[in-house]
Amino acid sequence: MRVSMIMAMDNAKLIGKGGGMPWDISTDLQYFKRVTMGKPMIMGRVTFDSLGRPLPGRPHIVVTRDPDWQFDGVEVAHSLEKAFTAASNHEGDEVMVIGGASLCAAAMKNTERLYLTVIDHLFADGDTWLNSFDWDDWTKVSADVRDETEAGGYKCTYYVLERKPA
Repeated sequence: MRVSMIMAMDNAKLIGKGGGMPWDISTDLQYFKRVTMGKPMIMGRVTFDSLGRPLPGRPHIVVTRDPDWQFDGVEVAHSLEKAFTAASNHEGDEVMVIGGASLCAAAMKNTERLYLTVIDHLFADGDTWLNSFDWDDWTKVSADVRDETEAGGYKCTYYVLERKPA
Protein backbone atom coordinates (compact mmCIF):
# COMPACT_ATOMS: atom_id res chain seq x y z
CA MET A 1 0.00 0.00 0.00
CA ARG A 2 1.43 3.38 -1.00
CA VAL A 3 1.82 5.87 1.84
CA SER A 4 0.69 9.31 0.72
CA MET A 5 0.22 12.57 2.56
CA ILE A 6 -2.13 15.43 1.83
CA MET A 7 -1.32 18.86 3.22
CA ALA A 8 -1.94 22.55 2.60
CA MET A 9 0.59 25.21 3.57
CA ASP A 10 1.33 28.86 2.99
CA ASN A 11 4.61 30.21 1.60
CA ALA A 12 6.28 29.86 5.02
CA LYS A 13 5.12 26.21 5.48
CA LEU A 14 2.40 27.28 7.95
CA ILE A 15 -0.23 24.54 8.19
CA GLY A 16 -2.22 25.20 11.37
CA LYS A 17 -3.70 27.52 13.92
CA GLY A 18 -5.26 26.38 17.19
CA GLY A 19 -5.86 22.82 16.02
CA GLY A 20 -7.44 23.92 12.74
CA MET A 21 -6.31 25.69 9.58
CA PRO A 22 -5.61 29.43 9.35
CA TRP A 23 -7.69 29.71 6.15
CA ASP A 24 -11.02 28.62 4.76
CA ILE A 25 -10.64 27.76 1.08
CA SER A 26 -13.57 25.74 -0.24
CA THR A 27 -11.70 24.58 -3.37
CA ASP A 28 -8.99 23.08 -1.14
CA LEU A 29 -11.61 21.25 0.93
CA GLN A 30 -13.16 19.91 -2.30
CA TYR A 31 -9.70 18.78 -3.45
CA PHE A 32 -9.11 17.07 -0.09
CA LYS A 33 -12.41 15.21 -0.41
CA ARG A 34 -11.70 14.13 -4.00
CA VAL A 35 -8.18 12.86 -3.22
CA THR A 36 -9.04 11.06 0.04
CA MET A 37 -12.42 9.55 -0.87
CA GLY A 38 -12.46 5.79 -0.42
CA LYS A 39 -8.94 5.68 1.07
CA PRO A 40 -8.04 5.03 4.70
CA MET A 41 -6.91 8.23 6.44
CA ILE A 42 -4.37 8.28 9.27
CA MET A 43 -4.43 11.27 11.60
CA GLY A 44 -3.58 12.38 15.09
CA ARG A 45 -6.29 12.85 17.69
CA VAL A 46 -6.12 16.67 17.59
CA THR A 47 -6.59 16.57 13.82
CA PHE A 48 -9.58 14.26 14.26
CA ASP A 49 -10.99 16.62 16.91
CA SER A 50 -10.75 19.49 14.40
CA LEU A 51 -12.91 17.43 11.99
CA GLY A 52 -15.45 16.83 14.75
CA ARG A 53 -16.74 13.58 13.26
CA PRO A 54 -15.75 10.86 10.83
CA LEU A 55 -15.99 12.09 7.25
CA PRO A 56 -18.14 9.88 5.04
CA GLY A 57 -16.67 7.46 2.53
CA ARG A 58 -13.24 6.83 4.04
CA PRO A 59 -11.97 4.85 7.01
CA HIS A 60 -10.47 6.93 9.84
CA ILE A 61 -7.48 5.68 11.83
CA VAL A 62 -6.60 7.94 14.76
CA VAL A 63 -3.18 7.70 16.36
CA THR A 64 -3.27 8.52 20.06
CA ARG A 65 -1.27 7.69 23.18
CA ASP A 66 -4.45 7.74 25.28
CA PRO A 67 -5.34 4.05 25.91
CA ASP A 68 -8.96 4.98 26.74
CA TRP A 69 -9.72 7.20 23.73
CA GLN A 70 -12.37 5.96 21.33
CA PHE A 71 -14.97 7.35 18.96
CA ASP A 72 -17.75 5.58 17.07
CA GLY A 73 -16.75 4.82 13.49
CA VAL A 74 -13.03 5.37 14.12
CA GLU A 75 -10.20 2.86 14.43
CA VAL A 76 -7.63 3.64 17.14
CA ALA A 77 -3.90 2.97 16.80
CA HIS A 78 -1.34 3.65 19.49
CA SER A 79 1.58 4.09 17.10
CA LEU A 80 2.16 5.11 13.50
CA GLU A 81 3.31 1.58 12.67
CA LYS A 82 0.07 0.12 14.04
CA ALA A 83 -1.87 2.71 12.02
CA PHE A 84 -0.11 1.57 8.81
CA THR A 85 -0.98 -2.03 9.69
CA ALA A 86 -4.63 -1.08 10.27
CA ALA A 87 -4.71 0.78 6.93
CA SER A 88 -3.40 -2.29 5.10
CA ASN A 89 -6.54 -4.16 6.18
CA HIS A 90 -8.67 -1.86 4.00
CA GLU A 91 -9.39 -1.99 0.27
CA GLY A 92 -7.24 0.03 -2.09
CA ASP A 93 -3.61 0.70 -2.75
CA GLU A 94 -3.10 4.08 -1.03
CA VAL A 95 -3.32 5.31 2.56
CA MET A 96 -3.51 9.04 3.30
CA VAL A 97 -1.71 10.70 6.22
CA ILE A 98 -3.59 13.95 6.87
CA GLY A 99 -2.05 15.51 10.00
CA GLY A 100 -1.06 16.88 12.45
CA ALA A 101 2.46 18.18 12.14
CA SER A 102 4.16 15.73 14.50
CA LEU A 103 2.46 12.73 12.88
CA CYS A 104 3.42 14.08 9.43
CA ALA A 105 7.02 14.52 10.59
CA ALA A 106 7.08 10.90 11.77
CA ALA A 107 5.43 9.65 8.56
CA MET A 108 7.45 11.81 6.14
CA LYS A 109 10.22 9.20 5.73
CA ASN A 110 7.58 6.60 4.73
CA THR A 111 5.69 8.94 2.40
CA GLU A 112 6.02 8.15 -1.30
CA ARG A 113 3.52 10.68 -2.69
CA LEU A 114 2.58 14.12 -1.43
CA TYR A 115 -0.56 15.99 -2.45
CA LEU A 116 0.48 19.51 -1.49
CA THR A 117 -1.59 22.67 -1.77
CA VAL A 118 0.58 25.78 -1.59
CA ILE A 119 -1.34 28.94 -0.81
CA ASP A 120 0.53 31.91 -2.25
CA HIS A 121 0.27 34.00 0.90
CA LEU A 122 2.00 34.56 4.24
CA PHE A 123 -0.57 34.24 7.00
CA ALA A 124 0.26 36.34 10.06
CA ASP A 125 -1.45 34.11 12.57
CA GLY A 126 -0.63 30.44 13.08
CA ASP A 127 1.17 28.00 15.34
CA THR A 128 2.04 24.89 13.33
CA TRP A 129 4.46 24.46 10.43
CA LEU A 130 5.37 21.59 8.10
CA ASN A 131 9.08 21.77 8.92
CA SER A 132 9.58 18.12 7.93
CA PHE A 133 8.97 19.00 4.26
CA ASP A 134 11.91 19.86 1.96
CA TRP A 135 11.31 20.61 -1.74
CA ASP A 136 14.67 18.99 -2.60
CA ASP A 137 13.32 15.55 -1.59
CA TRP A 138 10.53 15.59 -4.17
CA THR A 139 9.90 15.49 -7.92
CA LYS A 140 6.92 17.38 -9.32
CA VAL A 141 4.43 15.10 -11.09
CA SER A 142 1.85 17.83 -11.67
CA ALA A 143 0.93 21.36 -10.67
CA ASP A 144 -2.54 22.86 -11.06
CA VAL A 145 -2.60 26.62 -10.44
CA ARG A 146 -5.86 28.24 -9.34
CA ASP A 147 -6.23 32.00 -9.33
CA GLU A 148 -7.81 34.09 -6.59
CA THR A 149 -11.32 33.93 -8.08
CA GLU A 150 -11.25 30.12 -7.95
CA ALA A 151 -9.61 29.70 -4.53
CA GLY A 152 -11.31 31.89 -1.93
CA GLY A 153 -9.25 35.00 -2.64
CA TYR A 154 -5.85 33.27 -2.66
CA LYS A 155 -3.77 31.95 -5.51
CA CYS A 156 -3.21 28.23 -4.85
CA THR A 157 -1.14 25.57 -6.55
CA TYR A 158 -2.14 21.94 -6.16
CA TYR A 159 1.01 19.85 -6.50
CA VAL A 160 1.36 16.11 -6.77
CA LEU A 161 4.92 15.22 -5.74
CA GLU A 162 6.76 11.89 -5.73
CA ARG A 163 9.70 11.18 -3.45
CA LYS A 164 13.05 11.21 -5.25
CA PRO A 165 14.98 7.94 -5.07
CA ALA A 166 17.54 7.88 -2.26
